[in-house]
Parts: sequence; structure tokens; C-alpha cells
Amino acid sequence: MDIFTNAHVVGVANNTQKICDAMDLDYETTKHCILAAYMHDVGKIKIPSAILQKNGPLTDEEYEIMKLHTVYGYDIVMSYEQFKYLAPIVRGHHENLDGSGYPDGLKDEEITEEAKLIKVADVWDALTRKRQYKEAFSASESANIMICNVKDGKMGSKYLYYLLLVIVEETIEKNNGNIYELNKAKKDLETLKELDVIYKQIYDRGYSTQYANKLNRYNLSPGYDMTTNTALLTRTKAKIESLEKDIKFYKTEIVKLNKYCKEARRLIKPRERVTYLFGKRV
Repeated sequence: MDIFTNAHVVGVANNTQKICDAMDLDYETTKHCILAAYMHDVGKIKIPSAILQKNGPLTDEEYEIMKLHTVYGYDIVMSYEQFKYLAPIVRGHHENLDGSGYPDGLKDEEITEEAKLIKVADVWDALTRKRQYKEAFSASESANIMICNVKDGKMGSKYLYYLLLVIVEETIEKNNGNIYELNKAKKDLETLKELDVIYKQIYDRGYSTQYANKLNRYNLSPGYDMTTNTALLTRTKAKIESLEKDIKFYKTEIVKLNKYCKEARRLIKPRERVTYLFGKRV
């Protein structure tokens, strides 16, 4: 019904798995958490498309209708005997620790731990994903917003901390990949420059056995010529420029994310340290 919600649900499930993996949860607990993630927004099938797919901010009246997806989702999940245990999570994933959430205005310990975990996975995806009405926030911007939510009493810090552990690792891996690609592109650029010199010499002096032997050393594909080389030279220079820009960005991101990860750990309250997910201590 809505490609944005579909992509979001998959994103929340992926984030949930990251949290579970970082916490080293067992298979059964992880499975239940991921099932809850996949079902968390199922109530949106009862939200009018004009609201669900609106290309802009919702009015107050529309927002009140949108909030009903938690209640609709609860009713839907409760209608399936094998999934009833997930219904409170579906209903409670928009509750805030300070009681300012919806639909029931629950506070802290009244909210299930499973709903608190899904909330973190949900908010992270909502912030970092581009939607029809907003641009995506960067990982560090999203982390900062969620740290502020923790400080404002909207959410706990434990599950955010574990998610950020994974996000930091992923960002480092992504940047290492960029560094590898940059080094490879620089080597390619040197080769292309060497070929450019040879082709210019051929253009000025004419083709000869000497230049044929030089070109043979590069094991060029059939049809490769000066025009091909010039195009690749231009493209490789642009690629290097783009990669250098990305590497600079990710280096800054890594520093910021490490800072927010440490802050999230510091903000974990004593009562958050020992919690239970689906009856198991985590």
C-alpha cells in the first residue's frame, strides 16, 4: 500500500537485529524482537492513503488519525492467537518514558522493554531515512537528536547505546571501503595518465611499432582508444574527488558517533542495566 512504510518496516527490523546482535541475545529472543519489528506498524493499513502518503506535514487532525495506527495494530495482532504476545509492543512503541507518548500515555516501567527496544530501532530509521516530506538526517545528527530524547525523558539509553555500537562499526567499515577504493582509483589514475601521454604522442607523431609495444604492456580491451582513455581519466578524477569528500565526511562522523556512543553509555540508568525481554534477563 505504501513503499515508504514498507521500506521503513524493513529498516526497523534491520535495526532491531543490530541491537539484538550487539547485546548478544539468543536466537529465540532475537526472533521475537524481529517479529515485533515487522509488525510494529501493521495498523497503518487502516490509515487513509491521503494521510499515510501525504507529501508534507500532517495537520493536527491528521496526526490524531495517524496515531491510531498503534491501536489498529494492536487489534490486528490480537486477532491472531500465535501473535497476541506481541500486541502490547505494537501498541506501545510510541510511548515515552515521561508519559507524553501515545496511545495510552504510559510511563517508564509501564512500557514493556520490548516496546522500548523497538522504539529506538523505529526512531533511528525514521530519522536516517529520506521520506516524501523530509530529507534524511546523517547518523551523527540522528544520534544527537536521540541523545536529546534520552535527556528529555522520552526514551531510555540502553538500547540506543547498543545500536550506536553497531553504527560506529558500520561507519568505520564504510570509510575503510572508501579508503580502499580511493587508493585503487589513484593507481588507476596513474595508469590512465601514462596512457594519455602515449596517445598524445601517437596523435602528434603517428602510430608506430614502438607505441604499439607500449600499449601492449597495458593489456587493453579491444576497441580501447584515446577517446575511451580520456573519458575514463575524467571519470576517475571525479571519483577521486567524490571519495576524498566522503572520507572527510565519514572521519568527522566517526568522531561524533564515538562521542555520542560514549554519552549513551553514560546515560544508562541503573534500572536499565538489568532488564527482561520476553522473560529473559538481558
